[in-house]
Amino acid sequence: MAKRTNKKRNGELEGAGEFAGPDAEKEAIEKIAAAKAASEKEAEQDNGGPIMDEAAWKRAALELTAEQIEIDHLMEKVAEVRGRISSIKKVAEKCGVDWDVIKLYAKYQKRIRIGEMGAVVTEHRRLGALMRYMDCPLHTQFGLFPEEPTGEDGKPATPAMEAELMGQHAYSQGAKLQDNPFNAATDTDKHNDWHHGWTQAQNHNARSMAPPAGEATAH
Repeated sequence: MAKRTNKKRNGELEGAGEFAGPDAEKEAIEKIAAAKAASEKEAEQDNGGPIMDEAAWKRAALELTAEQIEIDHLMEKVAEVRGRISSIKKVAEKCGVDWDVIKLYAKYQKRIRIGEMGAVVTEHRRLGALMRYMDCPLHTQFGLFPEEPTGEDGKPATPAMEAELMGQHAYSQGAKLQDNPFNAATDTDKHNDWHHGWTQAQNHNARSMAPPAGEATAH
């Protein structure tokens, strides 16, 4: 039986041949350096990669912090105003004021302030018409804004009387009757509607300021 040849004779290690030759040490160093560079590159790519523009990152962080501080100040102001509103509500309710009605008024007043007066009136007119269609008893008490006038075909005859509303609003803002923005010759209908709205508001104001009939007689 033949004896097995011992490949590790004379102290030689298996695989050591690949490091043989004059450049073996240089090649080993290059391999180690390449592995180290690859490891460093992989580490840089973690957590979103390296910060390439330090100034941009610092600027973004500072700007965000400043805006968040501004939001905090505004929220403190909002909390302060809400506290005052809560106090107003408590005092009003002690005096018998219906706070829900006050809030409803504030809602419509805001819409008027931003130029939605015509839209508010149109909504109320349509609500009144719907109540009439549905035989709602509240319809008879819903006369603040008359329904839109209709022609023979049943369609609205005027676009929600915007000119008349403008006249009413103009009077409330101190405008004079001659400040009518519509030309009497070229825009007669709107001119007349504006005039009618202005005089309506004036008459209403006069009635509200007049003393009751009993007091006038007593004097």
